[in-house]
Amino acid sequence: MSPFSLKERSALVTGGAVNIGRAIVEALIEAGARVAIGYHSHEENARALADELGEMAHAVSIDVCSEASIETAIGDVEACFGGLDILVNNAGIFSLLPQSEVSAEEWDRIFQVNSRGVFLGSKVGAAAMRKRGGGAIVNIASINGFHPGFGNTAHYDASKGAVVAYTRSLAGELAPDKIRVNGVAPGLVDSPGLREFFPDLATMVEERTPSKTLTTAKDVAQTVVFLASSAAQQMTGETVVVDGGYLLT
Repeated sequence: MSPFSLKERSALVTGGAVNIGRAIVEALIEAGARVAIGYHSHEENARALADELGEMAHAVSIDVCSEASIETAIGDVEACFGGLDILVNNAGIFSLLPQSEVSAEEWDRIFQVNSRGVFLGSKVGAAAMRKRGGGAIVNIASINGFHPGFGNTAHYDASKGAVVAYTRSLAGELAPDKIRVNGVAPGLVDSPGLREFFPDLATMVEERTPSKTLTTAKDVAQTVVFLASSAAQQMTGETVVVDGGYLLT
């Protein structure tokens, strides 16, 4: 069996119905995993994707800000697939505001999803993985967690920096349980919406990036598959940058 194979493993992807999350779901299934598509505000997309992917996929409602909701969702995954082996904490939100306009409520809103959601998902997910004798957690961070973004994103950058630090610390704590914890830090991810609403930003980043291309959702998804697989069995506590070399400039 290929070391990249995820056959006989079960996964949950939060925010799995659209964009990067959808690409991760599709890549995990292609690698052989059974995947629960976690959704909060995109139920129609999640159920349509599950129907499209067939018996290997299952849509599940989850609010990553609520521990009770996460417990219910993971219980659903266990009932459907027999257990949880892989958790991808992908759900996240973003806002573009100068700090003079960021309210305390907005700061809390960003951290609730981007940081607290990773903590709660990992806490409940790890408990489920212990029943299986181990597993893999993959957190979706951002290059903004390593380096300031493109302006007016300090609150978002801080929330993703917290994910990077939490990933590293949690990995040491969960290692005795044979649970690996890693992260992926994408660069600016190409999408129709980016090109439509932020064409100047897309062009600037593309020109500055050594590869002269933007990161794609598929690039992120393939890295997640690697980190979840036995090919990365000696990797834990790492956050892999996937940005075409942008941070080198």
